[in-house]
Amino acid sequence: MIETISLREIYGILKNKMRLILAITIAIMMSTALISYYLITPIYQTSTQLLISQKQSEMIIDSQSIDIDLQLVGTYSEIIKSPIILDQVVSQLELDMSYQEIKGKVNVEFAENSQLLNIFVTDPDPAVAVGIANKIAEVFETEIMELMNIDNVSILSPAVVLENQIPVSPNPPLNILLSAIVGLVIGATIAMILRYLDTTIRVEEDVTDLLGLPVLGAISPMNDEEDIPVNEPIAFKRREEQEW
Repeated sequence: MIETISLREIYGILKNKMRLILAITIAIMMSTALISYYLITPIYQTSTQLLISQKQSEMIIDSQSIDIDLQLVGTYSEIIKSPIILDQVVSQLELDMSYQEIKGKVNVEFAENSQLLNIFVTDPDPAVAVGIANKIAEVFETEIMELMNIDNVSILSPAVVLENQIPVSPNPPLNILLSAIVGLVIGATIAMILRYLDTTIRVEEDVTDLLGLPVLGAISPMNDEEDIPVNEPIAFKRREEQEW
């Protein structure tokens, strides 16, 4: 037999366990805040921008050369992350990292039908990220002339170190918000589990649902005033008269 539950019952269970749910949610939020602010190393991101455009000797826009540049943008983005570029960056900057490590820090993006290449570099030290980004641009600008025999790369916007730069990760406010949602879900789930693991009979419906027996009667709750019969003082007085 499949047990069903109404929305009113769910609301009642969650309402009765609200303190437990809030306690779990607050605990998860506090743990997330501590981890985000004090345990996770902040990561900074910087970028440099390259322009892919062949140098024209005359002030004439050649549509064919522009089409060639647009076709080469995708190829250039792969060459930038290749060992021939990144290994030289590691060597020239004397970085203590392998090719795979520096490759994981570099990301190249370009928009469709755009002659701009954006090189993004992430690192715990913003100054190191800026140095890597600018060195990649310099090495690529030099090497591409030998590799492709085309002089069509120029540095449009080098990376710079910004004051009071905000890290890209972690994002404590977002992490705390997500942890609050997770905490509410976990708290509500635990509250529902505890309710259905509790076999205490509280109301008449529990007798019918659990035992399958009809309810013949129920004892109404009594307050303190109803515990003492009203005629008890009279009975005590009559008892005293009999003793005399």
